[in-house]
Amino acid sequence: MQLWQFSAAVMVSYLGLVAGFFLASMTREELPTAKKYLPWLEKLVVLAIAAVMMNLFGLNVAAKAAVYVLLLLFFVYGYNLKLVYAAFGAVIFAVSKDSAIFLATAALIFIFGLLSGSSNFSMKIRKGEIVKAAAKALLRNSFYPAVAVMLFLAFSR
Repeated sequence: MQLWQFSAAVMVSYLGLVAGFFLASMTREELPTAKKYLPWLEKLVVLAIAAVMMNLFGLNVAAKAAVYVLLLLFFVYGYNLKLVYAAFGAVIFAVSKDSAIFLATAALIFIFGLLSGSSNFSMKIRKGEIVKAAAKALLRNSFYPAVAVMLFLAFSR
């Protein structure tokens, strides 16, 4: 896989954050109900990505159990969206050798971004400030493309 292909897939999957933000801005009346379920769906997507990674690398049952316990602790004590996106950068690089798994993981990251963009949308944002707020959200979580591209440049040759 070439750098431009990898970067394009990473950027498209990262745009899920903006898509979720704009989706929430268009459906403000549904947002209070959805905010109850979005964190659970985010966690479900993280679990799906973890399951794909563990099966791809053939971890044994004890290692899988340890990862699930760590993820459970991570979910119970809260998680930082910046760190999740940084981990996704490492994950997307790790699966970049297999194009099918790479695209499936990129799609899951897009879905995670769609959910987290919607759940982080504030009802206080006025219509004229939506683009600025979306750009700020992208900048705040820019660890994902940065980590992914840096790992690709450092280790792919």
